[in-house]
Amino acid sequence: MLGNASRGTMRLVSLPHWIVYLQCVCFSILFGIWVLPETILIRHVCLILGALSSLYVIYQNRRFLLRTNSIPIWMLVLLFAWVLFHLFFLGQDFEAQWQEWTTIWKRSAIGLVFAVGLGLSLASQASASRNETVSGEMTRPIAISWQIIFIGLALPTLIYWVKFGAGFLQELGLGNFWESMLLQKDASSRYFIHKSAYAFFCLPLLAVSLGRLYQLYLASRLKTVEALMYIACFFLVLLNFIHEKDRNGEIYTFFLSLVFCGLLLKAHMRSFSRQKMILVVIVALMPILAGLYQYHNNPQWNSLFSDAEIAIQIDQYNNWQDQVALKPPKNSEGKQISGTNYERIAWATAALRLVGQNPLGYGLVERSFGHLGMKVWPQAKLHQSHSGWLDFTLGMGIPGTFLLLGAGILAWAQTSKTTMPWGTLGWWGLLSLLLLLCTTELSQKVYIDALIFLTGFAAALSVKEK
Repeated sequence: MLGNASRGTMRLVSLPHWIVYLQCVCFSILFGIWVLPETILIRHVCLILGALSSLYVIYQNRRFLLRTNSIPIWMLVLLFAWVLFHLFFLGQDFEAQWQEWTTIWKRSAIGLVFAVGLGLSLASQASASRNETVSGEMTRPIAISWQIIFIGLALPTLIYWVKFGAGFLQELGLGNFWESMLLQKDASSRYFIHKSAYAFFCLPLLAVSLGRLYQLYLASRLKTVEALMYIACFFLVLLNFIHEKDRNGEIYTFFLSLVFCGLLLKAHMRSFSRQKMILVVIVALMPILAGLYQYHNNPQWNSLFSDAEIAIQIDQYNNWQDQVALKPPKNSEGKQISGTNYERIAWATAALRLVGQNPLGYGLVERSFGHLGMKVWPQAKLHQSHSGWLDFTLGMGIPGTFLLLGAGILAWAQTSKTTMPWGTLGWWGLLSLLLLLCTTELSQKVYIDALIFLTGFAAALSVKEK
């Protein structure tokens, strides 16, 4: 069926621009407030409105879902089928799994419909505008859609700095703001947002900004307001990570910056101008300086490898089983090692062992590590392994991770040939999240919703006419 569909001559159905803009606005609002507490009604409205408009788009372009580049989308559909099968035949806690099915998985299913429709809409818009594109510049419809989508990517970062600014003014006695308008450091506050949430929803902005800078670099359009905007976004996200002391955000900022600089050097090794050299230095220097600062001022970095030598010995040292009652062990020199390093490395080691013992998973997106750990270490007080991919594997098993991670990798690979600027959104944005889940506790609630959404979105953007 796939082959026959591929051999036919097909054209994406051209859609009214207002439908595309409506979907982009829904995405922008949704992504901007996805992590904010007390916004579930607005999120649901955006999801449902976006999904309803996407049903028409998907129906009009349904033949493209039979082509080989739609495999990531079908892998996500199979993921839902696997979760349902796990619920009735493999699950170990039906009540808890059913609750997740009616919350996390229901929202993710609606979001996938929205994501595929949005991707197809933008792909059809790009197809209709392809002959109008001049000198690599976007046509007006694509430019409007891109601006709306990019505003959505930037909203979490902008909201963070608005909250920071409100708190700063309040400390100076220049205002009295609502609790929801301030950064909350107390986890008991109803408006508290964990730093890992900022990493998840702000890192794509940094990654996409680097991707767009690279495209402007290739087009010799660095002396533009657009380029300055992307540079500013890069620094706003990086400063967010530094202020929150988020090591995961700093690590992946440094990695993505190295990728960016490597691409620049590869693209124009022989025609390196002063302007291009300045861009390389600006982008590379900030994360390097931030990394050196953190290394010299954060003892957790200095002792990482020596702490790891003890942390992987989970049978000899059981301090990781209760991080509240039991202090981290001491190293060979009699010094107590870093609790953060010790716990995360020990939890990851224990999680890998549990994956081998439970290849089909426990069945829960959230805290399967704790449930499975209790069976092996009854006295342990565990919740998450602090690796999104390990936690998801413990929950949905190796088959579930294969479907989700496999769909993400395929969708990411396909976006390398997607029409710009959408290729940047998929290649850089999706890549940043796939990497972030390796070392961050993101196997829960809105993060899985958003990851499935962005994976389906990137896959649908890759649809091309035959």
